[in-house]
Amino acid sequence: MSVEPAEVSEALRKRLGVGIRFVSDQRGVLMDALHIRHRDALPPSFVTHQPASGGNRDLFMTTSFLVDEAGTIRWIYRPDTYRVRAPAREVLRAIDALG
Repeated sequence: MSVEPAEVSEALRKRLGVGIRFVSDQRGVLMDALHIRHRDALPPSFVTHQPASGGNRDLFMTTSFLVDEAGTIRWIYRPDTYRVRAPAREVLRAIDALG
């Protein structure tokens, strides 16, 4: 799941050559439902220097989900900080474990 537009996520999927779908949640609706948005968490000085943020000071935890075809969340990786991403090996292990 990403706040990136769907076409950006699709380009990443193709570049990585993976058969999984990324979910685009530009408005953060699903992220709010999953309680992974921290409103106004970024300091104003950070936003000023990041034009891509559009002035948004919200912070989304870099949580990773694996969702099956029925829409059931089967695996979650939620770090304590936005600076950490799910290690690729751990994600691949989780995918393999799902069969």
